[in-house]
Amino acid sequence: MDKLGVWAFEDYDMKTEIRKISPRELAFDIDGVIADTFRAFVKTAREKYSIEIEYEAITDYNFRNVIDIDEETSNEIIEMILEDPLGMGIDPIGGAVDVLTRLSNLGPVFFVTARSNRDAIIEWVEKTLGLADGNTIHLEATGAHEDKLPILLKHGIRYFVEDRLETCYLIQGSPVTPIVFEQPWNRKEHPFLTVGDWDEIHDMIEW
Repeated sequence: MDKLGVWAFEDYDMKTEIRKISPRELAFDIDGVIADTFRAFVKTAREKYSIEIEYEAITDYNFRNVIDIDEETSNEIIEMILEDPLGMGIDPIGGAVDVLTRLSNLGPVFFVTARSNRDAIIEWVEKTLGLADGNTIHLEATGAHEDKLPILLKHGIRYFVEDRLETCYLIQGSPVTPIVFEQPWNRKEHPFLTVGDWDEIHDMIEW
């Protein structure tokens, strides 16, 4: 970030700048941005199925392309993650709670997830992050990655923090600017602004 408070990155031969972001124009994906979901996947694979997976080896969001795990087992773990994230013991990503709590004092924090079971993830958010549905958060569960953009546009969101590159490309060119939360599966060349942790997100916000 430069001295003027302008965030910049190189889009191959094109420079793009993002000024400090208003909290009312910012939204977040949940899994891989707020919830440390893939680490829970790795832990469950090891402890329940004796399958050793290195987190850093998950270099593709479609993880079965790059790790050795059978479809039946992976589907079972995914089902548990989707239906009982609280029971799975999914932790928040470091720094997320502090930033989101501060944001919630300024108005409801906006979340958009491709999960379809809204009740399950709301329970996780309330009990793990300490944020209450309808009061300190607004959560939309679309059921599909492709349905995120219409929700973001409807609510006037201009910046969306997301870990899935394919979703960022779906958003690209719209009034919504995607911001990639760095994870092993999105460390490919891409034209989007990247943040490495929640400290960087904190510094982007116009408090």
